[in-house]
Amino acid sequence: MKIENLGILKGTKTTVKSGQITYLPEFETVKEGDTKNPKPISADIKADKEFYQGELKFKFKTQKPDAGVILVFEDGDSHISTVGLSRVADAFVIVDKLSNVNIKAGNIKNYELNSEILIKVDWNGSKMKLYVNNVILCETNSFSLRYLPIHFRITSSGEVKVYDIELNSLKPKLFVVMQFTDDYNKLYSEVIHPVAEKMGFECIRADEHYSSTPILKDIITSIEESSAIIADITPDNPNVFYEIGYSHAINKPTILLCDKKREKLPFDISGFRTLFYENTIAGKSQIEKNLSKYLLNLKS
Repeated sequence: MKIENLGILKGTKTTVKSGQITYLPEFETVKEGDTKNPKPISADIKADKEFYQGELKFKFKTQKPDAGVILVFEDGDSHISTVGLSRVADAFVIVDKLSNVNIKAGNIKNYELNSEILIKVDWNGSKMKLYVNNVILCETNSFSLRYLPIHFRITSSGEVKVYDIELNSLKPKLFVVMQFTDDYNKLYSEVIHPVAEKMGFECIRADEHYSSTPILKDIITSIEESSAIIADITPDNPNVFYEIGYSHAINKPTILLCDKKREKLPFDISGFRTLFYENTIAGKSQIEKNLSKYLLNLKS
């Protein structure tokens, strides 16, 4: 999908036409007698589309080696993450303050000025990869998850053009971990899977893997590439608890389910929010409603 509907939030000299951003520098006012060079002022441009799971790519050209062309992910809690060419870091970066991720590599000085540079951001679950001219420079398995508008911040002492902005979205995934017995198979097939599909998620379980790779590797990859984990903790199942532990270790949103017949939760997870349900017709309706609310929150 080509991104062409762009609005300028800041930058009086910056223009947008047919999906192309043309940044022209503006500079801070220099006090009389100040010998320092004036700093260029950033321009902020926002698209009408949100980026969450998939591939976002664009091309840019810069006249000056001090350019910054960065994607800014900012939510209402002042949580800012950045991906792209950072002028401040003088490198290509993936920075996510919520997950304490700060990765940088390369430098714009390694590329010829006024030459076309292709940026590709590949976001799959909590996996984030940054490619420059189809070469991967930065990656992390711990990027936090939320739907956010496509927002460019451009800074330079010379002209910068950003164009051919393209978004290819992926359907977000949920990975379900639970005991593989009849009762839980029914919970999965009759409640979890249909609710997830209705809310726009792809839903998979560990027993639905059919690759030749070791099952543990498949599970870890599935956790990393999912938007959230749904785990039933009614029985004490070591495999389920292992997978919950790994999910928490990489800050993966985790939805815990438990049948009300269980009297007490294990101490280590007793502090986490848990959806309790009854294995009845009325209970099914209630868990469907509560699970839908949780999944809706993932998209906000």
